Amino acid sequence: MKINLSFLILTIAFIFGCSQGPKPINYGTDICSMCRMKIMDNKFGAEVVTYKGKIYKFDSDECLIAYLNTGTLKPEQKGQFIVTDYAHPGNLIDAEKAFYLQSEKVPSPMGANISSYLIKEDAEKINAENGNAGVIVGWEAIQQLRNKK
Repeated sequence: MKINLSFLILTIAFIFGCSQGPKPINYGTDICSMCRMKIMDNKFGAEVVTYKGKIYKFDSDECLIAYLNTGTLKPEQKGQFIVTDYAHPGNLIDAEKAFYLQSEKVPSPMGANISSYLIKEDAEKINAENGNAGVIVGWEAIQQLRNKK
């Protein structure tokens, strides 16, 4: 069986070119899928990457959570939930494994004062630097805290 080399190269390029992972947030350019504001602060930002690879970007964790609460994203569409590591601006991390600091001393773009961290010690350090005024929780708990707002 003879395979057309051009066809094979195009197929491989297509497969690897259609990445289904998160994409870097273009701060100052990308628009929040929830509140429609420009995503400006590189200490914040979030993404939903659907199972099929469609990406929705958000300017804050609270906009991501608000979007999830709308029910627009169906369970069968779920792929990845991504947030920005406050301690390492611009770095995207798995939202479901992140630690969240909710503290009025660490304001966030939409006012719920939620910041996310890959490492719990980073959240503890930022909280301590701000008088231990906040609470550190995981993914399930931050959704509940936000739902009370």
